[in-house]
Amino acid sequence: MLKRSEIIKKLESALDSERFKHSLRVEKAAVALAQKHGVSVKKASQAALLHDYARKYDRNSLLKEAKKLMVKIDDISRFEPKLLHADISAILAQRDFGISDKEVLSAIRKHTVGSPRMTKLEKIIYLADHVEEGRDISGLKQLRKLALRNLNKAIVESTSESLAFLLKKGAPINSGTIQTRNYYLLNK
Repeated sequence: MLKRSEIIKKLESALDSERFKHSLRVEKAAVALAQKHGVSVKKASQAALLHDYARKYDRNSLLKEAKKLMVKIDDISRFEPKLLHADISAILAQRDFGISDKEVLSAIRKHTVGSPRMTKLEKIIYLADHVEEGRDISGLKQLRKLALRNLNKAIVESTSESLAFLLKKGAPINSGTIQTRNYYLLNK
């Protein structure tokens, strides 16, 4: 497994500047949440840094890479291939960076859509991606504070905002996002 400095060096050369900066901001948010919620800072750092590694690929390349790596491609992912980046990033984190910790890989895999019954680390990476300081979304300041207090309630708010955005945009919605919201709505 690579050291943080080696991961950063490799990421910087693979990702465009904005995506690289986003990954660093997600790491900062994830580390703060991990410290607050008693989760391994090292695991949070690794998962956060590598969560978007496959975003280096364009739409067609994501589909090709998913087929090559045997990642399931459903109708929603075929329509919106960037949804595949989470699964692909987890596979590449293991292959290209030597990450073998199953919880870190699962946190990378679940950071886009989430899932019911997530571990604290999975919740932290999911939320850190939404609340990182580069995002400019209404109500984000309150969501950041909520995430520090209660991960489950923050997930309800975050998924609700994501669903509202997708509905307004007229985009198809991955059923996993709805399942995630409903689970945490009922289990705050």
